[in-house]
Amino acid sequence: MDILSGIIFFIYVIIILMILIYISPILSALVLVLIPIASVYLLPDQTILFFSEQQFSFAGVSIQNIHILLSIWSALLGVVAYTEIVSWYLLREEKPAPKAVKPKPKEQEKSTAVPALLKSDEPSKSIKKKAEDFLLKLGKIMSGRK
Repeated sequence: MDILSGIIFFIYVIIILMILIYISPILSALVLVLIPIASVYLLPDQTILFFSEQQFSFAGVSIQNIHILLSIWSALLGVVAYTEIVSWYLLREEKPAPKAVKPKPKEQEKSTAVPALLKSDEPSKSIKKKAEDFLLKLGKIMSGRK
């Protein structure tokens, strides 16, 4: 029964991860919790027997299938929460920056170093913009929107 338990948990994790990647993190969290709850309601005796089955003992503490399920839950809920936070951060709209005050023509004649500094920042801004666009697209893909 140890191999069967491993196969059941492996299939369970794969289903959750596929829903997380291809559909939605919120839906994967719901499925993560609803599958064990539904199995308890549909097949209570078999589910209780499955969850109470001892897999191994470590330092005198018996590890049962329910402990393995709880560790899978904590790991996958952490992944779901992290995915949601990263998606929110990448898709949030930034407030427009206040427009820079243009110097008067007399001040431009006095300062010739300012245009040289502005020209050197232009390539880094385009790289920053490309990176930001890439991360926004990645966030949309991770959250299930295409």
